[in-house]
Amino acid sequence: MEFPGIAHFDPNVASASEEILLYSEGNVQYPVVQAEGYDIPAPQYVPADDQYNVYTNAEFHETHSILADGGDRFGVSAIAFDHQEELLWMGNQGGHVTSYYGPGMQKYTSFQVHANQEVRHIHTFDEGILALTTTSLRCQIRRGIPVFTYSSVHMEDMQCQLQLSQDTVLMGGHQEKIIEFNLPRRQETKLHQVGKNGCAILRQSGRFICAGDPSGRIDLRDPNTLSVEHSLDAHSGSLSDFDVHGNLLVTCGFSNRQCGLSVDRFLMVYDLRMLRALAPLPVVVDPLLLRFLPSFSSRLATVSALGQLQLLDTVALDSSGLSLYQVDTAGSMCLAFDVSSSCQCVALGDAGGSIHLLVSGPVSATSTAPVFNTFSRETEFADPVDPLPPIGFTDDAPPLSTVPLPYTQPGTSLLSDWPPQFLQKVYRRTPPINPEILRTMKMQGTIGYAPNPMSSRRNQVAYKAERTSGQVQRKLFSDSRPGAGEVGFIAIPKRYRKTDVRYSRMGASDFNFEQYNGTGLCGLEATLANSYCNAMIQVLYYTESVHNLLLSHLCCKEFCLSCELGFLFHMLDNSQGPPCQSNNFLRAFRTVPEASALGLILSDRNPEARRRANLISLIQNWNQFILHQMHSELLETRRRQEEAENSRQPDFVYNELDFPSILGSAQLRLSKNRHDRQQEGGTQASSKQCTTEDMQQEETEISLLFGTRQMNTHICMTCNSEVSKESIVLLTNLIYPHNSSDNQAEYTFCDVLMRSMFPEQTTPAWCEHCGRYRQSVRSRKITALPQIMAVNCGLDHPQNKQFWQQQIELATGQRTSCSPGETKDGEAARKLRMCRYGTGCTRPSCRFSHSTMSSPPVTTKDTTTPLAAVRPWLPAHLTAKLRKDGDIDIQGFASPTTQHADWNIPQLEDEYEEIVQTVNYDLTAVVCHVSESRHPERNNLVALINVPSSYHKKTTSSCDSQWYIFNDFTVTPVPGSEAVWFSLDWKLPCVLFFTNRNLPSELVPPPLNPLTADVFREDESLARGCGQRMITFTPLGTNEMLGRGDIVAMDAEFVTLNQEESELRSDGKMSTIKPSQMSVARITCIRGQGPLEGTPFIDDYISTQEQVVDYLTKFSGIKPGDLDANFSSKHLTTLKSTYQKLRFLVDIGVKFVGHGLKNDFRVINLVVPAEQIIDTVSLFHLPHHRMVSLRFLAWHFLGINIQSETHDSVEDARTALHLYQHYCHLEAKGASAVRAALEELYNAGNRLHWQVPCGLNDSNSSGVSVTSHG
Repeated sequence: MEFPGIAHFDPNVASASEEILLYSEGNVQYPVVQAEGYDIPAPQYVPADDQYNVYTNAEFHETHSILADGGDRFGVSAIAFDHQEELLWMGNQGGHVTSYYGPGMQKYTSFQVHANQEVRHIHTFDEGILALTTTSLRCQIRRGIPVFTYSSVHMEDMQCQLQLSQDTVLMGGHQEKIIEFNLPRRQETKLHQVGKNGCAILRQSGRFICAGDPSGRIDLRDPNTLSVEHSLDAHSGSLSDFDVHGNLLVTCGFSNRQCGLSVDRFLMVYDLRMLRALAPLPVVVDPLLLRFLPSFSSRLATVSALGQLQLLDTVALDSSGLSLYQVDTAGSMCLAFDVSSSCQCVALGDAGGSIHLLVSGPVSATSTAPVFNTFSRETEFADPVDPLPPIGFTDDAPPLSTVPLPYTQPGTSLLSDWPPQFLQKVYRRTPPINPEILRTMKMQGTIGYAPNPMSSRRNQVAYKAERTSGQVQRKLFSDSRPGAGEVGFIAIPKRYRKTDVRYSRMGASDFNFEQYNGTGLCGLEATLANSYCNAMIQVLYYTESVHNLLLSHLCCKEFCLSCELGFLFHMLDNSQGPPCQSNNFLRAFRTVPEASALGLILSDRNPEARRRANLISLIQNWNQFILHQMHSELLETRRRQEEAENSRQPDFVYNELDFPSILGSAQLRLSKNRHDRQQEGGTQASSKQCTTEDMQQEETEISLLFGTRQMNTHICMTCNSEVSKESIVLLTNLIYPHNSSDNQAEYTFCDVLMRSMFPEQTTPAWCEHCGRYRQSVRSRKITALPQIMAVNCGLDHPQNKQFWQQQIELATGQRTSCSPGETKDGEAARKLRMCRYGTGCTRPSCRFSHSTMSSPPVTTKDTTTPLAAVRPWLPAHLTAKLRKDGDIDIQGFASPTTQHADWNIPQLEDEYEEIVQTVNYDLTAVVCHVSESRHPERNNLVALINVPSSYHKKTTSSCDSQWYIFNDFTVTPVPGSEAVWFSLDWKLPCVLFFTNRNLPSELVPPPLNPLTADVFREDESLARGCGQRMITFTPLGTNEMLGRGDIVAMDAEFVTLNQEESELRSDGKMSTIKPSQMSVARITCIRGQGPLEGTPFIDDYISTQEQVVDYLTKFSGIKPGDLDANFSSKHLTTLKSTYQKLRFLVDIGVKFVGHGLKNDFRVINLVVPAEQIIDTVSLFHLPHHRMVSLRFLAWHFLGINIQSETHDSVEDARTALHLYQHYCHLEAKGASAVRAALEELYNAGNRLHWQVPCGLNDSNSSGVSVTSHG
């Protein structure tokens, strides 16, 4: 900007005399202000060298005058006090910015913002500074690190900037537009027209944005729209500067005179409240720049181009209060001026590159140091560099690392450099191959194969520490994992480890489960609480007799675990690969009081309790519980059916004292003395016949499969009276020998199993003969073997685990030596029972004693291979023979062929040892506990199952291997040897299932579908006093029963039981740990054809007994109380009742029409074939485009506005039906019509940002075609 009005200034005058004038507040006479200039009386000036000493009581004192960076070449063009920290910022005409800390003007940062353009304006904010140059905006943090540099075609000759909010900055200049800039997005958001004069100065008041242009006009603009509200013509020539404080706006500038522009010696004042001019303020200097003193509302500071500073009052101009100062600019023009927010400091910058700082208050050693801001935050400084410690010249052993090295040129060598021969790469020698591998290696051509001796980790070679000078070298790198580096360390295979589901914004719907299961067999998800039972559910599912039994079961009990297992098995049958959820079964499981009493229910709200839970004990108790629960539920269902036909019979009585045995209601109690047994033989036989008939009434299919019939005998140790009762035991708990003499004895698994089936206990019991509690001996005698033998291993006790480990080592020959005491105990254990075959025994593996043999046969043990996998302690096949006297013999075999050969021996038993039952068992399932010592929270349960061939026929998977490991949703085929191999460090057996190889066909009946059309006729509301008032549907009539291919429109609403759990990752993104648990709250089905088309025939609200966290009323329409039978006014039913209706519709082959049915059926726990689902989400979808909401589809195609306030399942289902009919109408016209309609849909959605307009009339204005059908 040119200033012709100040051309009378001659720098030679000041430089010749070297004297600067300074006015004092003590002067009472001032020159008269004239039109073209003023004269200063000679006696009134003071030499510059004496100004700091004579005028110590002046209001402001110049404390520093420094040459800024680049001041020898460029002048200071911008200056600004930092409003957040004690910093003063300077920008020069060469594009350089420098900051100074505190009144001491200590240089803080210095950096270049542009190569050659001057800095026009500097603005400070919380994160840094904004430096505006002619054509760019530079953002840097206060430490000098650049954030961004922005430039555009709209930035031509920028002059000023103003921050409106935290995100918005206005930039103006000598151009026709004001730029509105967004700081976080770093882009221009809007351009505002200001006219050809542009905008040179921007200030903000409470009501207006004040924009001044070079022509002398100031526009008052609205802060929101930047439209001009009022204009002030301040100066006729040009505007030099103005400032705003409160309701006052003060300007300085130039007027047009005959010779050109002349400085106005009056400051124009305007009242922004009344929008009118006030009396101008006369000044004694030629005003060029001005600023309000913020802490004094009525005071103002103005500066001339010669560096003259005048302070004046804006209310009353009093000569006695006039303050005038002369700044030593050395004849340079003053270009920049600013006042600190505390009003204690004033800074000026001149064209000579100097910065002048004036501070207020007296100058003394005891005075308080001035500050730039009243409350400044602490400024961050660089860490000081520690000085190098001094090194004595005579010091012999200084640390060489303290000597700084010079920067040398490439190729320069130092005296301390190592010779080249010591810098060569020498690789470590490969350790020798294990001699055991070389000894067992078999060569195939040039390749050798050998068994892994398990002495090192896979793909790793353990190097031994080399000794140097008698000292062992330390390992540079060490493995922190427990067991790493130890001999025999084995990592847990991936198929056994717990797999975490990685959730996204869409939950688990976009998780690729197929990469964890390529077998075609279905897994189970483990996201819900109590999912630890997934392994046992899979075992029951692949037990064909239980599978068929539960599929055919149906009762009227609301929470029946047998029914829910049957529904879950039906899902697993139809899924054929994708994992299923067991939330309906777990929902019913949580309501069973016996399960809660046994501690089987883990609360989802207490994660710490879940981490501390003993999974081994849990799964064994769950196995025991589910067998008895299924037995009691099947028995109760049979009794109800008999009551419907005959008279009521006594209810089933369950005695918890005899748990896990199931006792008959009629028990045979025969009190007799051992001397009188022969006399009471007839009475005992008749009583046994009566007991057998009563026991048959208590039997169910479960007891026929899993039940072991036994006769329990209690003998009083005082009077020798005997009481016997017959019972059925559904499983066997292994009992291990822990006597001191048996600790080192060698047992087979069959020995432990037989010992567990014939336990003898001494317990207090009531004696009828004595009439009081006496010590009695309790013993058992087996009368019938089970068809499926369920065994709990009981390895949750450390002593049992140690016994199992010892027997594995003994069986595999890993204990090669033993003490004489151990040999003696082992032989004594073998001699406890004599072999029944005597000298005719030809079995090489017989472990019983023979009359003519001093010791049992000993076989040679091969120790070159992993013997635990070749000769496991747990046999894969068993043969059990029950003798007439109740004794039982069990022998284990590795394969069915060996089993048949070893037992094909002539019978040498006497008549009293006649065999009454022989059962050949095959190991069909093993539930294992997998423990990770480093991460106890990742312990889990897996099931190894021998899947029958009948299940393979349902899938397309290969039948090469029938053994699979089920790890929740991960299913992997494994060899059969893996089922009997255990590494007790991390893999422990919990539950074993042995199944009769020749299971009677009557125990494996074909499954029957128990669902009929009667499920629609047994419809009663649970809501009290509801009656027929709130029924919103018309049930299906007898003459309109649906059939295969009929259309049914469906929709469901849900509530939230548990909120989603998320965590904030290190990159700032949210990661879902556990998705929210949803529960179905309302299900609606609508007729899709017929005279009642569009009329609901199912509209059920689902009762829930669990706590609802969020009813999602905005999206579901469900309100608190709608699902409570005591307060609901809706048609309230049980989930099981509505589930049976949907399941019946699926079974008869109807087609469901809806919007987003995949997620609905997933939460409902129903698997529907893909050919029976018509989803409008997929119908109206273009590949690689977003999914369209039901509301937008209804508005676009049907012209109706739905879901305006809340969701209604009847409305949504009916809308989906109409959309399907519309699609059929388009499809009848051809594929091109469908494609055109979809493209028009996406064009309209992009144009409207997928938002439905408020009124239907808006659709016509947006160019969207609205058609209505049906």
